[in-house]
Amino acid sequence: MIMKTIKQCSVLLLVLMVSNLGWAQTTTSTYKAFEMSVSEGLNLQAAAKVGIKPIYGIFGIGNQFLSENYKWAFGVGVGTHLLKQENQSVNLEYMIYHVNENEIWTDNFNNLQQIKLLYSKRLGETVSIFGGPLLNLNIAENKQVIAHTFESTFAPYDIYSHVGDNHTAKGWIGFTLGIRFDK
Repeated sequence: MIMKTIKQCSVLLLVLMVSNLGWAQTTTSTYKAFEMSVSEGLNLQAAAKVGIKPIYGIFGIGNQFLSENYKWAFGVGVGTHLLKQENQSVNLEYMIYHVNENEIWTDNFNNLQQIKLLYSKRLGETVSIFGGPLLNLNIAENKQVIAHTFESTFAPYDIYSHVGDNHTAKGWIGFTLGIRFDK
């Protein structure tokens, strides 16, 4: 059920972005970017961004290979330019990922939510480097499903931790660095 909702939201976000691109070209300029980055949660990440200059949608994928077990995630999000100048920018982004652990697909609810505050410095006409802090929250279903209990090991460490009857939540502060190709 959760995955069906995530898929429906992804399709809706894509349709809204595509339908708004024609309107955006007549009223303001479009924003398109591809970026690659590293962080403590998702050790390697790639993201595609598309929208208009004030607001854009994000599709991302990443993996965590620096832990005991292999994990990968994919997600969607939304971002905005808080400051946009010729040679620098500050972006605020919100992402939600479905996290898969030790298998191709994890059936249990296991998501990572991130709030990113990113500063970028332009190096060339279409290349920028960026970095900034991340607020991370991993929420995982911990109740017994299909004869086993799922316990997420995704969080590299935690500042906040709560174990409930059905879910476990772990929060931490992180940092990301990356390179962006944008127009």
